Amino acid sequence: MKRIIMSLLMMSIYLLPALPSNWTIASLDGNIKFILSDNGDQLSYRVKYRNIPVIETSVLGLVMDGESYGRKAKWVSSSKVKYINDAYTLKSGKRIHVVDHCKEQVFSFRNSNQHMFQLVVRIYDNGVAFRYILQGTSDRKEHKITQEQTEFAVVPDGKAWIHPYDWNSRKKPSYEQYCNDGIPIRKNCETGRGWAFPMLFETNHLWMMITEAALDGTYPATHIDNSGAANAYRIRFPEQDEVVIPDDHSPVSALPWKTPWRVAIIGPQLNTIFESQLVENLNPPCSLSDTSWIKPGRACWSWWYKGSSVKDYPTQLQYVDFCQRMGWEYDLIDAGWQNMTNGGTMEDVVRYANTKGVGIWLWYHSGAGHEDDSVRQNRLMCDRRLRRTEMKRIHELGVKGIKVDFFDTDKQRIINLYFSILKDAADNQLMVDFHGATLPRGLERTYPNLMSTEAVRGAESLGQQLRCDKAAWHNTIVPFTRNVVGSMDYTPVTFSNKIRQGVPAIRRTTVAHQLSLSVVFESGFQCFADRAEAYDSLPDEPKQFLKDVPVVWDESRLLAGYPGKNVVVARRSGSTWYVAGINGMKEELNLSFQLPEECRGKSGLLIKDGKDGNSFYTQKIEATVSAMKVTVLPEGGFVAVFH
Repeated sequence: MKRIIMSLLMMSIYLLPALPSNWTIASLDGNIKFILSDNGDQLSYRVKYRNIPVIETSVLGLVMDGESYGRKAKWVSSSKVKYINDAYTLKSGKRIHVVDHCKEQVFSFRNSNQHMFQLVVRIYDNGVAFRYILQGTSDRKEHKITQEQTEFAVVPDGKAWIHPYDWNSRKKPSYEQYCNDGIPIRKNCETGRGWAFPMLFETNHLWMMITEAALDGTYPATHIDNSGAANAYRIRFPEQDEVVIPDDHSPVSALPWKTPWRVAIIGPQLNTIFESQLVENLNPPCSLSDTSWIKPGRACWSWWYKGSSVKDYPTQLQYVDFCQRMGWEYDLIDAGWQNMTNGGTMEDVVRYANTKGVGIWLWYHSGAGHEDDSVRQNRLMCDRRLRRTEMKRIHELGVKGIKVDFFDTDKQRIINLYFSILKDAADNQLMVDFHGATLPRGLERTYPNLMSTEAVRGAESLGQQLRCDKAAWHNTIVPFTRNVVGSMDYTPVTFSNKIRQGVPAIRRTTVAHQLSLSVVFESGFQCFADRAEAYDSLPDEPKQFLKDVPVVWDESRLLAGYPGKNVVVARRSGSTWYVAGINGMKEELNLSFQLPEECRGKSGLLIKDGKDGNSFYTQKIEATVSAMKVTVLPEGGFVAVFH
């Protein structure tokens, strides 16, 4: 009898369903598949597009409090697939009306110490995202993640556009390096500091961008390391020796704890990358009850051409008058306005601007590294009491926005400072431009008073000839990299030669190239950097174009282009289409592209390169067919408007 019972027990064990070792979740259109695997030792994943591998077997997991969450993990459950279809509206961006449409599935595991954790996967028709959730009750105990083991083993059959994690002269990351242009995938970074997000790849005849989204203050901003034998890209925390903030570079939080999303945007066309708003989709909804006061717009800026102009009262009045003539909404007064002399103060400028219908933006230091500074001015943004007092003061004066600069580290405490500034600014109806800042990660969905972020080598750098020489090439890369993940404060459209220490750096791009950047580059706070005289002296048509060009877009499309070579984009505002293209090469180029079908039958105006780099050619055109061809000069460009 015992033998019979034992036989039955053994038989029942064999008949039990085996625990799954692979889970697949596919996009709504079936093209993208995320395959999660557990080989008994390590969690991993793969990604395919139409069964073509784009990310090979890549490690998942992290180490918290000395425990592994990913190695020797045991599957507990898989949720039902959840369908998300969420429409929302942004204040600015490449498209203001957005639909977040995807599938989500949650996979629950138990680590070797019986602690629960989850992997949340969202899959879109244009990409995939995942994050970890560390379970636990809110015990107010501080937990530390010492390592995130997440890998991206990008299929090495192709090219990469990616820039080193930036270290400028102050030894601070600011995301202002040039991209490495079309380098072999998985090539190691020579700086020893790793690579920065976003990373663009052309692999297996597909395009893919990898980045992160949805920082919430419980994690630092991260970057990428691919040293080692496999050269797979791995998450890397901020550098311990990032100066200014001596804090630990590892993330610290109470439980439960959600990590940022790890994001891969994927498609057969480069336009899939260009149009994507997946980063915004992954962020929480708008946290503000009233956004009516948030008004994107264009600004002038005297500092680029002559920094001392900020301190000169009559000059700032002239720029206010200039904004009024151009119909631009704002005037940005940069660093040094506290020392304004020669007849008036910043407060006087603001009061004057209010009578002209022009809003003033003011520059501030973030205060990072100045928390104990005896000079009150240096602590205005990092000290909560001082910050709220100052914001209330300038709001009551009539200031519309602030440009906050020099954050200097990606460590967690300073990531929290971004949130504090945005929250307090919103309470005082102030818009924000983050300069000298970390990369955008979709925060503008939650705090729509965030109008723009620098995190790019923009026109400020053009005081050196080498950078002028590279500008056209650089300008054809950032629309496919940096500008994909958020509004970009490049401070474009500079016709003058920037003078640095008395020495002019000669502009190499044509004037038509510069004009086109007002459309090619997207920013909710589009700060045109050149001096007022340069814009006043423009021919009628280019000047009118700058008076009319909007910064809020209903739609954006890539019509043609390749990183480092050329870009042609179309953006729609209402029923009007703006088309612009630039040449990044040092040879004449015929730009051929298909207009949006909605342009058919519309009349338009074309402004392109004239006989040389300092002249324009203007003609009226009719969009009788979809195909269009424009010849541009070396490092040249064009714009067209279809009404």
